[in-house]
Amino acid sequence: MSIIDLQETSENVWKAKYHGNYGIYNIKIKTDGEKTVDFSCSCPSSYYPCKHIPMVEEAIRERIAKRTKSDKKNEISLEELLKDVPQKKLCDFIVKQAQYNPQIKNAILLEFAHTMTKKDVTVNNYNQLLRDALDGVYFDDEDVEYGHYEGVLDIDEIELWLNKAQQYADQNNPQEALLICKACIEEFASWCDEQDSAIIEYVKIDYHETPFEIIDQILDEIDCNELLNYCKSEMNKPKYKRTEMNNGFNNLFMELSVRIGSDDFIALQDNLLKDIDDKSSYEAKKILQRKIDFYRNNKQPEKAWEVVKNNLQIENFREELTKKLIEENNFQEAKKLINDYINNHLDKDWCLPPWYKLKLQIAQKENDISEIRTISLKFIETRFDAENYNIYKSTFTKEEWVEKVEILIKHYERRSKFNWFNSTIAQILQVEKQEERLLKYVEKYLDINIIEKYHTAFAVSFPEKTLALFRRAIDQYAENTGRTIYETIARLFEKMIKIKGGDIIVKEMISQYRIIYKSRRAMMEMLNRF
Repeated sequence: MSIIDLQETSENVWKAKYHGNYGIYNIKIKTDGEKTVDFSCSCPSSYYPCKHIPMVEEAIRERIAKRTKSDKKNEISLEELLKDVPQKKLCDFIVKQAQYNPQIKNAILLEFAHTMTKKDVTVNNYNQLLRDALDGVYFDDEDVEYGHYEGVLDIDEIELWLNKAQQYADQNNPQEALLICKACIEEFASWCDEQDSAIIEYVKIDYHETPFEIIDQILDEIDCNELLNYCKSEMNKPKYKRTEMNNGFNNLFMELSVRIGSDDFIALQDNLLKDIDDKSSYEAKKILQRKIDFYRNNKQPEKAWEVVKNNLQIENFREELTKKLIEENNFQEAKKLINDYINNHLDKDWCLPPWYKLKLQIAQKENDISEIRTISLKFIETRFDAENYNIYKSTFTKEEWVEKVEILIKHYERRSKFNWFNSTIAQILQVEKQEERLLKYVEKYLDINIIEKYHTAFAVSFPEKTLALFRRAIDQYAENTGRTIYETIARLFEKMIKIKGGDIIVKEMISQYRIIYKSRRAMMEMLNRF
């Protein structure tokens, strides 16, 4: 298994191919000249980063070191060699090389296309050049098999163009940046329209988003009216349905409409909304949210709230309005919105907690003790939750709580169908600082995980008993074999040593294990650390 190809495709951008267990992996690494700032690998590894990234990083360092070493040897530089080559001979050589290397051809055409002076030739050339370049881009099933993550497929041609657009934006040449971004948007969408859906899912999301991000950077320097008309004429074309460019177009359209003071954006959203029958659907929510964002960005908050109030079928909008009413101390209206939602969703318990939380906020503001108890208890009926446990507890006097906490513990005991350790009961005993009772509860269901988790709650007050429980749990656990088992025992020894008298007990256990388990080489290695 090895790196079979490594190239610096542009400044500080490296690409490699690695022959791995499951085929050829495509690896890309971007640096800032010293450190890696971005990377990707098409291998199926679940580790992040996978092992191939540091391998390629090391190969890059070696390549740069060799390059630096060659420079120091005063070898003939490319610049020195080319300066005396006749222009025609150099041009002929470049044209010939470009015929056999699409990347070189693409880079040359992109670099110099803007120098052509015929009317409208630049925009036509950018689109045609990129279209020609993308004609040679093809992925098959092998490129996305073996459980590869989404967004791992690179398209060098698009990246080269986007880098060039960013370069123009940075060099205060917004018109060229805009032309390239438009070409990338249009031609990449056309390319996507011809691909299988499975392939599109694995292509990097950057190609859908970056053109709009670059355009956003240059809005102050371009004709916003012209760009608004471009959005209106372009964004609803069928080819964009298979891309993720919808948000980019809509965000750009909204920003331009705000700048110009146009209502075109709202009209477009209203037309889109007419075609959606289910006004509670995700698609409807997206459109309505865009209207709300537009009004807020345009300093028209009252219109934004009108959209919210008229569309309470959208859960997020109902929740947003409820929170606003609570802030305004309009508790009756807020409770009506909450109760209506709860009553209509009683068959969907999983979606109700946020609404009970809002109801609890109102009860606390109104100091409604009965309601606070009812709702906070609902949150801790099945499991321990520190925040709501403390809220529930705060509604009782110290004397009352002595009885109530026992009722709560019995409630959890009844809910346990089997005679198993109940972490909720343990957490209550821990919070209530019932140290000895917690120790006995841990002892009843003793295992290494339980003693490790709860020992700090009683180890200071009962060091000898705590160490005895550790010893019992570890002795039983040590009957198993395996390096992971031994590493766990070592970790528990470290915890025991921190308890008063723990170092003596650990030494005794180590001596005992050296005799009992002397044939376990991995365990002996672990014990040698102590």
